[in-house]
Amino acid sequence: MLDRGKRYRSKQIKMLFRIKNIQLVKSIAVILLTAVLFSCAKKIEQVKRLYSENESIPISETKDFSLTYSLSGSRVLTLTAPLMLDFSHQKKLAYQYFPEHIRIEITNQNRNEKTIITADRAFLYKNPDLSELIGHVVITGADGSSLHTSHLFWDASNQHIFGDQKTILRQKDERITGTGFDSSIDFKNVRLNQINGLLKVTNNTQ
Repeated sequence: MLDRGKRYRSKQIKMLFRIKNIQLVKSIAVILLTAVLFSCAKKIEQVKRLYSENESIPISETKDFSLTYSLSGSRVLTLTAPLMLDFSHQKKLAYQYFPEHIRIEITNQNRNEKTIITADRAFLYKNPDLSELIGHVVITGADGSSLHTSHLFWDASNQHIFGDQKTILRQKDERITGTGFDSSIDFKNVRLNQINGLLKVTNNTQ
């Protein structure tokens, strides 16, 4: 009888140890799971904070971007670019960035005239309503005249374009150089500032 009692108590003790071990394992599993969940939540929060604080990351990008809208009167503007990066979440200065190339066409539907503006890259700001074209900026008018510069601003609210860099204006039989210019968006009434060169172009002039 004593031996049976000892064996019974021994089994009880082993069962108690087993139960305690299972409870300990469960407790450790719960702690580990809580730690993992907390770590994941922390990482997600860090990512959210990164996107909210680091405004140098665009919120979206669009390939083969195209936008068409009407200007005053019968003029229609079409903007195309291989890539557009959207930084409209910027708190201080929201904008869209075109890093590869940009082409703007202004068409007068009544006169069937078209003005084309191209540049290496561009920034379209939301407030103020201003655009900035940079690098090999070329404006080609409906009459064949063209303007070449490295930097141009476009005031969309007033439909006015202007610049303050070296500018070359080619018109029919002359080439005018200056520093800075201003014009309407359809390349009418162009005025060069600080003119420093005028070349009459003939058939023999390159």
